[in-house]
Amino acid sequence: MSAGPWTICANSAAGRGRLILALGRASGGAVTRSRVRRIAREVLAGRCERPEGADLLLLARSDVSRHPRRQVRGSLAELLKRLSAALARQAGQGQRHA
Repeated sequence: MSAGPWTICANSAAGRGRLILALGRASGGAVTRSRVRRIAREVLAGRCERPEGADLLLLARSDVSRHPRRQVRGSLAELLKRLSAALARQAGQGQRHA
């Protein structure tokens, strides 16, 4: 699933789940990559839609540092909302088939 400069993959996990954030060197220098990671953690920490019990692989495109911070935050929040809805639908379908 993608939105803006982000792509996210989720895999079910036992327990609380983990966040794996992948940023290549093409995204910018160390300071820039750290800023993008910090923005991603802030968005994930403040979202009630964060999927529980899922490992999240968050990939940032190389041009993520060229986008305004507001757009980076907004696109990640939208992506998390879409992912949560998709996981909820998937869980609902799994319960109906059981």
